[in-house]
Amino acid sequence: MKLLIVTVFSVFLCSCANMTVTRTEVSTPGGLALAATDAKDFGSRGVHVTTNCGVGASNPSAIYIRPFCIDSAVFKGDEAASSGEMPIRKALTPVELAEDLKEELEKIAPARILKDTERPRVGWLITGHFTVVNGGSPFGRLLFGPLGIGRSFLALHVNIRDVERGLVVYEFDMAGGSGVQGKFGTLRASGLGKATHFDLRNAAERIYLTLSTNPNRYGARSSLALQ
Repeated sequence: MKLLIVTVFSVFLCSCANMTVTRTEVSTPGGLALAATDAKDFGSRGVHVTTNCGVGASNPSAIYIRPFCIDSAVFKGDEAASSGEMPIRKALTPVELAEDLKEELEKIAPARILKDTERPRVGWLITGHFTVVNGGSPFGRLLFGPLGIGRSFLALHVNIRDVERGLVVYEFDMAGGSGVQGKFGTLRASGLGKATHFDLRNAAERIYLTLSTNPNRYGARSSLALQ
């Protein structure tokens, strides 16, 4: 019983710190239509879907990642040991996300981070840009973390293009952060540490989960037939 309580409590804490897809645009294989959905307005009258059966793109032969643009992003909070180091940390943030993405997306197909001069010829090309990177305040999380004080926040836009067809197959916005984590943190939140590293990993994992058909193997059976 004690183990069950601890497990449920841990899951609850972990769920507080995460990344969420907030808005999506999906193009079907024929490239004939676009289905736009907004997580904040499911009943929007602006959502029109006319597709060739609505089948989405999947199973790319390869995945190429170009580090996301960050030049125009808001970059603040607990990101560096000094203000002089902040420009370096900002410049390296896209590199860190690209490395996390490569590790996660290799579960779908062979993945590679592109150099500036490289152009892929097959598979999917993943690009994007950061909107906000805010490491929050460790001091705020120490004193008032459960109230949401000092929370970190990360917002970015993701673009996925089928290189061979020259078609954007998926495009979505993401946002999230440490949530109401306190000083101890969780598997998904840093506590008093550098929260952005956790947020970047959570973002990479969410992108993998979003692009996978059934990553958690729900419904999988060991037997050949229902009893």
